[in-house]
Amino acid sequence: MPRPIQATIHLPALQHNLARCRAAAPDARLWAVVKANAYGHGIERVYDALRGADGFALLDLAEAQRLRQLGWRGPILLLEGVFEPRDLELCSR
Repeated sequence: MPRPIQATIHLPALQHNLARCRAAAPDARLWAVVKANAYGHGIERVYDALRGADGFALLDLAEAQRLRQLGWRGPILLLEGVFEPRDLELCSR
């Protein structure tokens, strides 16, 4: 039986936190770790708030494809890697 849990994503808070991190370490590269479909909330929901990051760290290739479809052209770090040779072809595109 599912639990009655509700989560609210406050996009201005994500943008604010990103800006605070950048201000605290202005010379550092800042990556948004958005794995497991933004922890079940959907990459699409958080992308606009986090696209000011230098890169995105994602769990798998399906998430990377979705991020590219949203318009992201920056670097993507796959935290899980690839499992089949054909996955490498997808990465090269």
